[in-house]
Amino acid sequence: SSSIPSALSNWNPSDSNPCKWSHITCSPQNFVTEINIQSIELELPFPSNLSSLSFLQKLIISGSNLTGPISPDLGDCTQLTTIDVSSNSLVGGVPSSIGKLINLQDLILNSNQLTGEIPKELGACIKLKNLLLFDNYLSGNLPVELGKLVNLEVIRAGGNKDIAGKIPYEIGDCQSLLVVGLADTKVAGSLPASLGKLSKLQSLSVYTTMLSGEIPPQIGNCSELVDLFLYENDLSGSLPRELGKLQKLEKMLLWQNNFDGAIPEEIGNCKSLKTIDLSLNFFSGSLPQSFGNLSSLEELMLSNNNISGSIPPVLSNATSLLQLQLDTNQIS
Repeated sequence: SSSIPSALSNWNPSDSNPCKWSHITCSPQNFVTEINIQSIELELPFPSNLSSLSFLQKLIISGSNLTGPISPDLGDCTQLTTIDVSSNSLVGGVPSSIGKLINLQDLILNSNQLTGEIPKELGACIKLKNLLLFDNYLSGNLPVELGKLVNLEVIRAGGNKDIAGKIPYEIGDCQSLLVVGLADTKVAGSLPASLGKLSKLQSLSVYTTMLSGEIPPQIGNCSELVDLFLYENDLSGSLPRELGKLQKLEKMLLWQNNFDGAIPEEIGNCKSLKTIDLSLNFFSGSLPQSFGNLSSLEELMLSNNNISGSIPPVLSNATSLLQLQLDTNQIS
């Protein structure tokens, strides 16, 4: 029909099979194995008869203004390894039937208008590596069943303003995790000590949420951590000395919390640090001498605290420093 985008102009319904159509890949037996449509304005509802494609391995329709709900019969395409329907206008919930897809490695649903809770059935997708749910309207708690996803490398559920409750302790069982992104949600309670079991974790982004309590000392065991983003929360207590064990840490953004006590000297052992932002807290004591050891340090932001004493002369050894903000303290 005239409404079909020109990119799909060779989709001829009278062909015996769709294997020569653009954006379609078939097996040698002429079964459809891949649909790959990116950044083409379809403005069509989510396809409803996918279960007839029983050999489909990859379904990629992203940035195409797909509308309507995700069809539950997607769970019948048992060969699927990749579902990417990101950056569309999809509504409704994440179908629990996706839990039937035991070969699924990538579930990429970000940047839609999806609602409801994250289905606990996803815990059965044991090969899942990437779970991208960010920038939707999802709500409810993070299911403890996520702890069964031992191959999970990336979970990003940020920007869902009504995801609430605690970060489940079971997340520590996802020992392949590289990225945990839960920013701009209503996640609350304490960071679970089980995060210390994530020995491959590179990025922990739980900022602009409702986290409270102290940073667990076990975080020192996340030896691959590069980015620690916990700003704009209600965290409190002293910083654990164990942060000094993080030899790969580059960015420590902890501003706007309720931390107090002295800044631990041990942070001077984090030799990869480029940015330290501890502004808008209640830190006291003096500026650690050890910060002179931070040869990669580019930004040291300590404004709006209760830091006293004088600026240590050894700080001049941090020769990469570009920004130094110490205003609104008790420095003499």
